[in-house]
Amino acid sequence: MGRYGRTVLVIAVVVIAAGLILGFQTISISNFQRGSDNTILGLSLGLDLQGGSHLVYQAALTDPVTGAPVEVTQDQMDALKLTIERRVNSSGLGEPIIQLLGADRLLIQLPGVSDPDRAKRLIGETARLEFKRRTFNVSRDVNEITDADIAGVTVDFLPDLSGTSTDELATSTEGAAQPQTETPIALMIEFTEAGVDKFTPIFLRLAQSYFAYQQDYIERLQEDPEAFPFGGRLPDTLDIAIDGNEKQRFTASYPTVQRLDTTTYAFAVPVEEDTQAQPSLEVARQRVGNNPTFLFTEIIGTSDEDIGLTGDNLARAFPGQHAQSGIPIVNLEFDSEGTRVFGELTLDIVRKQETEGIRDQIAIFLDDDELISPTVQTAITAGTAIIQGQDFTVERVRDLSLQLEAGRLPVPIELIQERDVDAILGADSLARSVVAGFVGLGLVLLFMTLYYRLPGLVAAIALMIYATLVMAVFKILPVTLTLSGVAAVILSIGMAVDANILIFERMKDELRAGRTLLSSINIGFDRAWPAIRDGNISTLITCGILFWFADQLGASIVQGFAVTLAIGVVISMFTAIIVSRTLLRFVGTTRLTRSMRIWLPSGGSEVPQQFAADTAD
Repeated sequence: MGRYGRTVLVIAVVVIAAGLILGFQTISISNFQRGSDNTILGLSLGLDLQGGSHLVYQAALTDPVTGAPVEVTQDQMDALKLTIERRVNSSGLGEPIIQLLGADRLLIQLPGVSDPDRAKRLIGETARLEFKRRTFNVSRDVNEITDADIAGVTVDFLPDLSGTSTDELATSTEGAAQPQTETPIALMIEFTEAGVDKFTPIFLRLAQSYFAYQQDYIERLQEDPEAFPFGGRLPDTLDIAIDGNEKQRFTASYPTVQRLDTTTYAFAVPVEEDTQAQPSLEVARQRVGNNPTFLFTEIIGTSDEDIGLTGDNLARAFPGQHAQSGIPIVNLEFDSEGTRVFGELTLDIVRKQETEGIRDQIAIFLDDDELISPTVQTAITAGTAIIQGQDFTVERVRDLSLQLEAGRLPVPIELIQERDVDAILGADSLARSVVAGFVGLGLVLLFMTLYYRLPGLVAAIALMIYATLVMAVFKILPVTLTLSGVAAVILSIGMAVDANILIFERMKDELRAGRTLLSSINIGFDRAWPAIRDGNISTLITCGILFWFADQLGASIVQGFAVTLAIGVVISMFTAIIVSRTLLRFVGTTRLTRSMRIWLPSGGSEVPQQFAADTAD
């Protein structure tokens, strides 16, 4: 009994794990996300069960001169698929099902989508690739603010701003609270109404830049915790030159600049270099004096300048490896105009690095999303370039190349098929599918229990385990469940029952021959296995054929049927051979072996009335 008990324990652990998977609507472990709050058991449901849009597009490349159709390549279709996936995923339109159909068609299913027109507009847009020059610490003298715009200047302890809020700041920083400065002494400048109108936009830019810098820092730190300092965005600062009793220069950023009221702004007095502390209040006041003059200079931490270089100037982007180091890189090739613009840009960046010590970057954007911002090592005038990065892998380089290709040459597509499934119809289909599944499973369980008695009850338990495992596998992979998938699951239930019937009939033959119960169970399973194996393998081969033809013909319904049936067949083999066999062996070592009637199917009276039950462990 002990050896069977261990296997039963393993089965119990598997069933409990499957139950936990189904018990939680959503599963989130690091980057692993499964489940949904809006569906039964968190399963991924298809259009016919959830409602949504079914769209089929066809590539429509033509020769610009002759207008004749041009055959698309596999890389172009892969790039198109990747671009649409990224757009739909970032749009909040749900979890799309996007598949390539044949050589030039694309299937897009959007379960649960309530705005199909928006989805079609989003999918049909043209991707745009842009190259911009990223410069750092660009100075701009704020000449528009003069001494006439300043009504008064005070040096004092910073008042408590608890509860103080600014409508403009809340709007511009999405409700972020103003951080409190730790410096108690501040220079407080009261502006006139005209001065406030001029300075407030600068203050808001400082705040927006600060929060953008913080967000960029967090994202880059998550990608690579060792990347510090990193070459990302820098926050804007404000340089304040004060000509009072002494000449001073403040460098202020958002955390050290605060708005006290509608006309007054406070600037933290910087610490002394030698003491690393603020001067005393008397010293700070004496330095500023009574009638100081001010010159404000805005320092733009990061600025992206449009240089007129887009994906239209990119001839080719493809993955490769660095000739010396062997690390993955992205190769770029420009057309004649792109070669000229890119050469002039890189030459100017190198000259600036040599003369000013400032190295600008080239930021690459796809649909306004930044892909990468590499630095320029040397002037590139031959029309070719490479992009490399510390986090580049072969897979990332390939994906990045596809994105660049898609941005350079968005494959024109035409909508050739459209089908919208109403959410009410989907809900009705789902309800009917659930009822059908329970009725089918219930009838099979009833038949097995009434006809095969105790072995039938064991088979019923195995079928319940089968249903739990199938649903858990569908959720964890995930498999999108459709009406055809429900039909495949019900069919696989019948096949699982068929395996149990073959086993039980072989057991009956062995019992008729006078073998013991446990011997009959073991030999019955062994003799039924070839038939079960061959039948299920034949079904799996059929599933493979169905899937291949469905992929070629674009029949997603048939594809779903083939996938779910194949999964059901594999799990049914596991439950019939492992679960049913183990449970029967386990029960065969208990006192239930004393009653022969419960082990014999209806009509099994021809089996000898006496048999020895092997109860050895």
